[in-house]
Amino acid sequence: MEIIEQIQQAKNWEERYRLLIQAGKNLTKPTENELAQWMEIQGCEVRLWCKISQNSDRTLQLQAYSEARIMNGLLYVLINALNGKPLIQLQHFDITAFFTELGIAQRLSSTRLNGLKQIEQSIKELC
Repeated sequence: MEIIEQIQQAKNWEERYRLLIQAGKNLTKPTENELAQWMEIQGCEVRLWCKISQNSDRTLQLQAYSEARIMNGLLYVLINALNGKPLIQLQHFDITAFFTELGIAQRLSSTRLNGLKQIEQSIKELC
């Protein structure tokens, strides 16, 4: 079962939180050299980096990493939801609505949500 489905079917926040922490372990830590080439996102309570590009077929390629386990879980969910999607389809993507539908946004601190919103803005700029 896909991570997004698992989160949707979770009965409570504790189960969602556990799923996010587990999901975050799937992100491979980039090398220091790779991180130096990625964009560091400001305004988040933890260090957060991302690299946003488009594939030759005009679909999104998102890579991201954070120092925090919960944030890596959120990033993993986001990557799974968006990678390979046509850029035109992502022009109106709303990250707050996405995480609200999953029952997660209500539990995020404003600074964590701010970091994610900056990734959303960068995706829209690419579109």
